[in-house]
Amino acid sequence: MSDVAPRYRLLLLLVFLLALLPRLHGAFTVGWGWDGPGTFNLVNFDEGGACRAALGGFDYPAFVGRQTLALAALAGVVPAAGTAGDPARAKAFCHSPPHLLVARGWSALLGALTAPVLVLIGWQLRPDAPPVGLVAGALLAVSGFHTAESFSGTVDAASVFFIYLFLALLVAAARGGRLALLASPLFLAAAVATKYWLFAALGYAGLVGGRALAAVTCGFSPRRLVVTVLGAGLVFALATNSELPRPAGFLWLLPWYLLPPWRRMHPRLRVFWALVPPLAAGLAHWPLFAAWTTGALEGRFGTGYGAIGWHKLLRNPLDGLLVLLLGLGLPACLCLPAGLASLRGATAQARAWRVFLVPIVAFALYLAFLAPVTYYRHFLPLLPVAALLAACGLWRAGRRWRPWLLGGCLGWSALLGLDIVADYHRDPRIALRSWYAEARPERVFISFYVNPPPGAARHALFRPALAAGAQPGLATAEYLVLSENWYDTAFANELNGPLAGRPERLVKTTPERARFYRRALAGEDPRLERLRVFPVHNIMPELVLHKAFYGTFQLFVGDLVVFRIRGPEG
Repeated sequence: MSDVAPRYRLLLLLVFLLALLPRLHGAFTVGWGWDGPGTFNLVNFDEGGACRAALGGFDYPAFVGRQTLALAALAGVVPAAGTAGDPARAKAFCHSPPHLLVARGWSALLGALTAPVLVLIGWQLRPDAPPVGLVAGALLAVSGFHTAESFSGTVDAASVFFIYLFLALLVAAARGGRLALLASPLFLAAAVATKYWLFAALGYAGLVGGRALAAVTCGFSPRRLVVTVLGAGLVFALATNSELPRPAGFLWLLPWYLLPPWRRMHPRLRVFWALVPPLAAGLAHWPLFAAWTTGALEGRFGTGYGAIGWHKLLRNPLDGLLVLLLGLGLPACLCLPAGLASLRGATAQARAWRVFLVPIVAFALYLAFLAPVTYYRHFLPLLPVAALLAACGLWRAGRRWRPWLLGGCLGWSALLGLDIVADYHRDPRIALRSWYAEARPERVFISFYVNPPPGAARHALFRPALAAGAQPGLATAEYLVLSENWYDTAFANELNGPLAGRPERLVKTTPERARFYRRALAGEDPRLERLRVFPVHNIMPELVLHKAFYGTFQLFVGDLVVFRIRGPEG
């Protein structure tokens, strides 16, 4: 990269600043000031998980938590004696504003650094076109989804940073960088430790396994190889699905044998490919493998992630497509096919591209076919590679049209990013404060994620069992406030997928609970009178359409609905 012109290095710094400023702004403003100067409300309830793990109060990767605890200690923010090993005290400390400021700031910095790391990867993979890396970094910098994950005190943005830092070293090693190769195991450990991202190790397979990969795929045309690999993914998806009848259902795996070109294969390779269905059937019985593919049928909130059954086959790939669409914007996503097509001519950097893509493609296949849990944030590692491929596709445009396409794509992505991030600053829970000031309620039932103003009323956590006759009964309160982030379990969303007609296949709920929320929101429960709705407002088409069919895109910002509870007399 020493041959990169100085002007491009200056633009690299500008890309970093473009990423850093909105992420830091969100880290230090979201959740602050809702109830007056200096007040704080926790918005993302997953924040501080790594910190809690580092203090022995939570079962979660503690790598980033140790970092934030060390940084907080430098600022004089330390847990009190006896906090370590006490889950309640660990949670209280890790959710405290002083520590969250540090955790959010660290996440924002690592999230922002991911953009220049992506630029450096682009410069190595496309040394003939340095602007490609810069465009990719800019697309990631303005991504509202990546920005929102970065200004949260969680590990997701940090995980993506360490993953791509490791991949940057492997790409350099593939281009002859011996020092990068020697240093790579240290960064592999960081990539894996942040959030169990074991796929990083596959980068080494791409580094040393070119001949082995060519041998395994010998006899395949590119199209036949893609179809066979996707078919193998479907075989594993069927074998690990909770609705597959066993053992008779394993007969559904047999049609896969029609896909490989058996006659053109070496006899030894036929054995390798023939083992795919029996391997899938065997691994499905291994508890550890089943935990990461099938999921549990029951959980703390009712159904577990495995209850989705066949609906997972549609939910998983659709969620991945939606993350790319909302993360980059429609124009950039339309450039992805051209970016993929450009890889055919990347013979000079074929080894480096293989090292870069093998772990990401393996992870994408896992998410598309096997993952039992598909929160959108789990797809975050796919966003940088998609940004790079979109930039490659943009660069294939003719010189005459290229500036217009670049400006249009980046401008659209920036507007979409602003629309996403603005939801956190126009959170409906802020507007809810005005209703409390007007109505002055005394007793209110609330769902999770409502965050009511402190001291404004006597609040109790709402349980749908209260509406079914459980004591003390629904009529013991005047109002009910529901958050979309809780009642969305009754509808199509990122965990349920687009098919929500079978209540027993909805995730993290029960059929009875789902039916109650549906009736209440449809105005069919005579005990509830809808008074106010505090909605999330968006203007970009991607967000508007997502809300219409799938609910609000953000996990911890959603509509609020206020009901008056009618007494027994009506």
